[in-house]
Amino acid sequence: MSEFEPEIKKFRWLISQGYITPQEIMFYSNFYDIQMTSIINFQEYELLTPLFIVSRPSKFSQIKREIPQAEIADPYSKKFPLISLISLEKFINSLVTIKIPFFFFTLWLHRSYSDAPPQVHGLLHTLIDLANTSNKYVIKSYNIIPVGLPVNSELQKIVCHFKKMLGEDSSCDDTDWWKYNLWGRSTTSTSIDRKLIEKLALQYNISPICIHYIIYYNKNICGLSSDVINKIKSDLSSS
Repeated sequence: MSEFEPEIKKFRWLISQGYITPQEIMFYSNFYDIQMTSIINFQEYELLTPLFIVSRPSKFSQIKREIPQAEIADPYSKKFPLISLISLEKFINSLVTIKIPFFFFTLWLHRSYSDAPPQVHGLLHTLIDLANTSNKYVIKSYNIIPVGLPVNSELQKIVCHFKKMLGEDSSCDDTDWWKYNLWGRSTTSTSIDRKLIEKLALQYNISPICIHYIIYYNKNICGLSSDVINKIKSDLSSS
């Protein structure tokens, strides 16, 4: 239990009884460095806020229809709403430069990135692991495949920069770390169109992540029947 838990309970009781306003509780939580969280329902999950939905910008409007209180984050003006819509690159840049103002937050990788190559998952998984072993962030993530980032990957410069920002390492190379290209190189020669992944996910009523694993890792993480897997592979080979 947090040392501030008794105070948080008091604040919640006071606001429920109408003694203080939400604006006042925001002031107190900031003053005492207490982070208030709430639960939001999104795609059949109960997620804690602050919530970062990492999505392609073209899907922001669609997500806002699902969660009207969601707002577009703006790292340049340091605007990070409690439910933030943000692109993949802007999220990575905000995280590794320690711009995100929350100690705890939830990260949801949206299905619009279902075509993300393995190194994207490897980078996110590595950065989140670093964050969670530091005293700077605690991140609860969803839809990120727990794979490692190859040692020889150029994306290691981003990891290096994050380590330096966290004060954990100073010997690695983070030269021009911001010039990375998430999509230019893949650790596999397989190239599958995102629309095909989404089409197959809808056709077989499964998550795009299941198909992603089948494509890139030949792993059945969703417990699909061999018949369904063979049909998916047949559809992919004939596409």
